[in-house]
Parts: sequence; C-alpha cells; structure tokens
Amino acid sequence: MTRYPWQSPTASISNAAGSNMPSHPPSQVYLSATLDSDQVRLAAMEQDEPKRRLIRDAAALRKQRGITQVKMAEELGVPCRTLEEWLQGRRYPKGPGQTLLKRWAEKHKGNN
Repeated sequence: MTRYPWQSPTASISNAAGSNMPSHPPSQVYLSATLDSDQVRLAAMEQDEPKRRLIRDAAALRKQRGITQVKMAEELGVPCRTLEEWLQGRRYPKGPGQTLLKRWAEKHKGNN
C-alpha cells in the first residue's frame, strides 16, 4: 500500500518552525475539530435559516392564494415531488430553486 506523506506520523514534511506537521494558513479553520457537535449543528441551522424562511413564506403565500401544491409546482416549473420535499423540510432548494421561489413569491405577493 502506498502511503502519502501526510498519512504517516513520521513524514518528512516540515514547516518553517521545523515540526513534522504540515503548515496550514491561519485563516483555514476546521469546524469539526474546533466545535462540539451542538455548535456544528447550530451553525448548519443558522446557515439554512434564509432557505427555511423563504420556504415558509412561499407556503403561506400558496395557502393565501388557495392553490394546491400541484398548481404551485406547475407555476414554478419544478416536479411536484421536489416542491413537496421543500415544503415539508426534507430538502432545501439549491441556488436555482431558491431563485425560482423568490421570483414566484415576488410575482404573486401583490396578487392576493
């Protein structure tokens, strides 16, 4: 089995101080090593909050308009199953999906 220099504790990689540990830029942070599991989970939740808020607002707008999820999915141009998973919180929309939801919400906000 081939071992790479960073896999061996006796690797000959050295930084300016002469230690055997590879040097990393000071700005590089490893969240899992510096935070406990609760802090990592909280950071992930905070990162997803704008997506959750967008989905919550879109779901409320759908109910105000009195349309079904199928009709909303047709208006968005996404599969019904995808929209269902977004609305039920099993998945979050990526960039293009977020853009579709934002545009749909802006378009239909004034039509209540």
